Amino acid sequence: MFNDPTVTVAGGGPSVEQSAIMDQLIRLIRAVPGDGWIHFAMHEFAPGDRSSEVVDALIEAHDRGVGVQVILDGQEDGNNNAVFALLAAELGSVELARSWVITCDEPLLPDTRGCIARNYLHSKFALFSSVVIDGTEHSNVVFQTSSNLDDWYLYNSYNDSYTFTDAAVYQDYLTYFGDLRVGRNQPVNPGYYWSSATGTRHRGIFLPREQSSGDTIVSILRLVECSYTDADGVTRQTDIRMVLTAFNQHRADIARELLRLRGENCWIDIVHLEDAKEPPSSVDTAIRTILGMPASNGKLIQMTPCRFQVPTNSLWVVPHTKVMMVDGFYDDDIVPRVYTGSANFVHQENSDDSFVRIMDRGIHTQYLTWFYKIRSACQSNG
Repeated sequence: MFNDPTVTVAGGGPSVEQSAIMDQLIRLIRAVPGDGWIHFAMHEFAPGDRSSEVVDALIEAHDRGVGVQVILDGQEDGNNNAVFALLAAELGSVELARSWVITCDEPLLPDTRGCIARNYLHSKFALFSSVVIDGTEHSNVVFQTSSNLDDWYLYNSYNDSYTFTDAAVYQDYLTYFGDLRVGRNQPVNPGYYWSSATGTRHRGIFLPREQSSGDTIVSILRLVECSYTDADGVTRQTDIRMVLTAFNQHRADIARELLRLRGENCWIDIVHLEDAKEPPSSVDTAIRTILGMPASNGKLIQMTPCRFQVPTNSLWVVPHTKVMMVDGFYDDDIVPRVYTGSANFVHQENSDDSFVRIMDRGIHTQYLTWFYKIRSACQSNG
């Protein structure tokens, strides 16, 4: 599911394109039967043109008997306080109850922190024990998104979400959710990192991760080969595409791997958030320097900075996604992959994050179409 912040409607309020992701979340919440469960983790959650409806849907689910358990980031600026108060008034904050809402900050400690990580909860996912859609019940549903919940994510940013059913990965996300809940009362654990089993269509990856233990994205890129033969015997190149919010010096090894792969004739195509002010911080100078260098074969990585103003409402738009797509040879197969979730390419120890790897040509094709749409909008208006 993809939103489009550039599609506006007369008279204000979000268009269906702008609110697509939040509307999907609301539909899922409303589709949970009365004996079901919702587990929900979110970085930013404030009242807004659709986010307030998410609050209402969660309360309505609780009222019909659904167990609704919510973990929010502490937010030093108090941005989550209003929604926390609304949910706490209905769900309570007693973790032994069927429903509750809590923040990562341990109440007796003064410092804002993540539940497991050092600084903050950045995850954005919801788990549904089952949903009933058009009379058919679907169990073990995971909703993973790049979008927080307030108006900026309707009107000012591109986001994506991916909803899937997978019993094993659902249980892994549920374990992560439980660890977030327990972790808030324990010392921070920057070395928490783990992932789902490999070899299946979906794989969940759960952070924080110690910087010294390696980099998941680097490990992925090192298994890529830039030339391969397809099923018809045709020699092809591997394509790597990204749409990113933040990429900084703490993940410079990713940039070096991308430059190496460009030198081996992989196609590397990156759309990234462009800051309004200098010096750039979202994609910082260290990363821009590496990615701007000619590769060993003299070729360049295609970089598309993105920040533009929508003519119909004069609002500025940027990407807020954290997507990497690999189409070509990876490890021992040529199944296209999409990696998406809440994790930026920044310091791995500082935030509680999750993302999912999807092996599926059809899903990759949908993301590729969306990628071209964003890149075209950014290039045309930049």
